Amino acid sequence: MSALLFLYAGVPWIYGQLARRSLERKAKEHQALVLTFDDGPGSNLTQAILNILADSKAKATFFLLGRNIAGREAIVRQIAEQGHDICSHGYDHLHGLKTSPFRVLPDIKRGWSAIDAALGTMRKKYPFRPPNGKLNIISLLYLLVRQVPIVYWSVDSRDTWQEVPDTLRVAQLAEKAGGAVSLAHDFDRKNENTSRYIIESVRAALTMAADKGMRVLTVSELLDLGE
Repeated sequence: MSALLFLYAGVPWIYGQLARRSLERKAKEHQALVLTFDDGPGSNLTQAILNILADSKAKATFFLLGRNIAGREAIVRQIAEQGHDICSHGYDHLHGLKTSPFRVLPDIKRGWSAIDAALGTMRKKYPFRPPNGKLNIISLLYLLVRQVPIVYWSVDSRDTWQEVPDTLRVAQLAEKAGGAVSLAHDFDRKNENTSRYIIESVRAALTMAADKGMRVLTVSELLDLGE
């Protein structure tokens, strides 16, 4: 039983740790700041982030949650038209270790289909960030066989924590590391303080990158760079 548990949950965990470290190392090697946003699009917060990025002429990566796309297809198209990366976070934000693989795999595919429907495309797969960073062995093997990039992060903005930290958190950690892939969330919030924190955090990170000569890249751009 312990061997099966290790195979089901332990192997994906090890893969995730190695993938995370590899992504972090690459960001540092190329002195890159990669801003990523999960769980959107939101009607208000995503738009505010897009405005900041446009003002700074910077690109970011959005891991869209399929269930949040309906009614916001115009925002998805705007993300694409402005040259940002569009990736997937699944459809229903299913925890890979708390949900049956028979639900997780269709959820991954449904997330991709929701993006394609919004964009009017037929790509059928997009880089994937596992909800909560969790995969099981079935979903891991499925993504690897499909050659889908599985994308983690190196700096957490902690914008989903009960008490949000200082708005300089991402900027300071990215500067100290010499490069980072940051995680934030762009779904709409009832708490204006949280929304304000995310907006100011993005501004601070972009200002730091400009001051330090750090490259602001999308996930795809970072992954395309050589070692």
